[in-house]
Amino acid sequence: MRIAGRVLIGVVVLALVGVGAFEWFFRSAVPDYTGEVSLAGLGSEVEVRTDAHGVPHIFADDEEDLFFAQGFVLARERLFQMEVTRLSGRGELSTLFGDATLGNDRFLRTLGIHALAERSYQEMSPEAQGKIDAYVRGINAYIDSAAPLPREFTLLRAQPGRWEATDSVAAGLLMAFSLSRSFEIDLVLYRILEQAGEEVADLLAPNYPEFAPTLTGGPLAQPPERAFHRFPSDPLTEDTGLAAQRHALPMDFSASNWMIFSGDMTASGAPLLAGSPDLEPTLPALFSMVRLSGGRYDVAGGALPGVPGIGPLGTNGDMAWSTVNGRWDDLDYFVERPDPEDPSRYLTEDGTRDFEVREEVIEVADGRGVRQEVLEVRSSRHGPIISDVLPMAPRNTALRWAAFDNPGRDIEGLLQMNRARDFAAFREALRLVDTINLGFGYAGADGDIGWQFTGAAPVRAKGDGSLPVPGWTGEYAWTGYLPYERFPFDLNPEAGYVASFNNDPGTADHYFTGFYLFQRAVRFEQLMEERGSAPVTLEELRGMQLDTRSPVAATWVPLVVDAVDDDALSDHVELLSDWDHEMSRERPAAPLFALFYAKMLRNTLIDRIGAPLWEDGLSQSYLYYVPDLLLTTIADDRAHPLFNDTRTDAQVEDRDDVIRRSFSEAVERLEELQGSDPDSWRWGRDHQMHFEHPMGDTIGLFNLAPIPTDGDHFTINSGFWRLAEPFRMDSGGVIRLTVDLAEVERSTIISPPGQSGHYRSPHYDDLAQLWADGGQVPLRFTTGDQIERLLLLTPG
Repeated sequence: MRIAGRVLIGVVVLALVGVGAFEWFFRSAVPDYTGEVSLAGLGSEVEVRTDAHGVPHIFADDEEDLFFAQGFVLARERLFQMEVTRLSGRGELSTLFGDATLGNDRFLRTLGIHALAERSYQEMSPEAQGKIDAYVRGINAYIDSAAPLPREFTLLRAQPGRWEATDSVAAGLLMAFSLSRSFEIDLVLYRILEQAGEEVADLLAPNYPEFAPTLTGGPLAQPPERAFHRFPSDPLTEDTGLAAQRHALPMDFSASNWMIFSGDMTASGAPLLAGSPDLEPTLPALFSMVRLSGGRYDVAGGALPGVPGIGPLGTNGDMAWSTVNGRWDDLDYFVERPDPEDPSRYLTEDGTRDFEVREEVIEVADGRGVRQEVLEVRSSRHGPIISDVLPMAPRNTALRWAAFDNPGRDIEGLLQMNRARDFAAFREALRLVDTINLGFGYAGADGDIGWQFTGAAPVRAKGDGSLPVPGWTGEYAWTGYLPYERFPFDLNPEAGYVASFNNDPGTADHYFTGFYLFQRAVRFEQLMEERGSAPVTLEELRGMQLDTRSPVAATWVPLVVDAVDDDALSDHVELLSDWDHEMSRERPAAPLFALFYAKMLRNTLIDRIGAPLWEDGLSQSYLYYVPDLLLTTIADDRAHPLFNDTRTDAQVEDRDDVIRRSFSEAVERLEELQGSDPDSWRWGRDHQMHFEHPMGDTIGLFNLAPIPTDGDHFTINSGFWRLAEPFRMDSGGVIRLTVDLAEVERSTIISPPGQSGHYRSPHYDDLAQLWADGGQVPLRFTTGDQIERLLLLTPG
């Protein structure tokens, strides 16, 4: 007994030592939020006051120290995340993660992001360069400090690299490229053209419907004639399909929204703004909430780690803004024809030209050291040949992106916009944002509301840019770019409010794209019709941000009720019939409808396009709007030819046949997922957000437990989910903001799961559940200087 007791005590002691060592290992890397840090390169003292949610409020005497401090403070919390960003921009992720990210590096080296960043930096003014330089010095000051590094570096036996100004620029370019809709949909449509022919490809090519709301209420620009061409390409396999290229895209921007009301419509008498950029979740959060005060800057909102200033949404007290993906088609694929007598040259309408060739040496960590891989990159006059790294593209395909002709001054424009005090200054600053395609919403304390699009809009000699075109004829050449003066914008709309849900701006005299979204805009118009004429309050606006009623369900539930006549399914039909169309966590009908609609889309198209292009193409969250647009436009046409399954020669199916089949399959699948009792079904049982760390596959404790959430692909409070893994979320409102310009102190913000990238930090995941429940935290724009937790940065 004595021996057993001693053994037991020994085991307990060892366990406690192990737990203590574990806690010390991770917690010792968490930064202090009080005290004093001496830093070489700082000109004067800087106060960093961190609130209870980990949001830093940075107060400096001048702008150089302000941005130096921002870089330093962000690096303290997010250095590993920022290192991944830095390596992505350089195409060097494989030095950290080995073969797992080799595909990323091959693609990004082919694209030439870092070289483009160098050109972009040189295009900026000395003032803008100075702010980026100060920010980067702040990052490096943290790397040079004696502070413990994030524990990911220890586990990977790695060290962070030193930042350069071009790394910050590259971080912005990565975001800009991720917003391009045509990067993937053009190639999916091309493969559909190969598989199903011109008629089906034309039906699926995005066209904004006439009935859908626009920002101005005005008419749509007429699309140019679509061009259909076929080229030599490799068969689709697991190695050449869309999954083989998806790792190349560093992030995705599924949907976003902003809603703005003039003072004439609000209870406070001043404009209200709510914004919610919706993206793929990351851990740590994609954005960091921060307040910056110094020199001409006094601004708060969301910042992209690695980039100085405030980016996607924020306020400076005189105005507030938020952004959505503008969704312009600023990327085309040109298929080149090599000279049959000399494949080092390619054909043009004026003869042949040499392919430009460069070699990229990629270093790959392989567990025993580092090996080198040489990548040969060919480029034509249209851009790099990407078919070697994107095998879904036709052979010898060049990628042309507007940024290649317009080295981006985006950071300079955003920094200038941060300190704009009226709409005229706001628009003038955004003139410099000539790479990233966004729709900015604006609300001013002077009473103005409005919006402005940014980016670069190519002018095509022919075609609409939705499919690959011949590169050797010259007939589809880009002839220039639309001047900024012709970009869509509006000031003080007659309605007294304006809202964007990635929908068409309307009244534009140039065709920008057919990739706009519309379902959430339809729902917002319903909200405005339902609410009456009472003044809008900030609380009501926050409620609008969280609206989960599905306009798609409103269209399709009556059709299901009419079509399904199977007595065995009558209880399930009644469940839908009694439902209020809310995609909220506790609704049992929500998962049934979500599965039905997914099956409906699949069963309508699968016979034409084949399983690979559905499973690995149109069913993906960022392409799901394509079949939805088609199905919405033909929903009332019961006998539309697409509803007929071409694989069944003995009969001709109509819409109701597809509805019955899809509904039966949905019930069967949901019973597999959640049991046979419909009363126990819940949307939140499987519709959950997963915040996953880049190393979470090997170190699972870094990941958060899944969090039940509301919304779906088509609700204002969006909650995109993976059709292959019902109902695992892969996109949502990962940063939200509400502002009342009458009293900016009432502004609130949230960016889950937390402010810190340090596992075991109190701010690693403290905002995740609050976000899922629809909450936000005070922005403290006017009382930030009263926050008690004070870190003093002093010159070293």
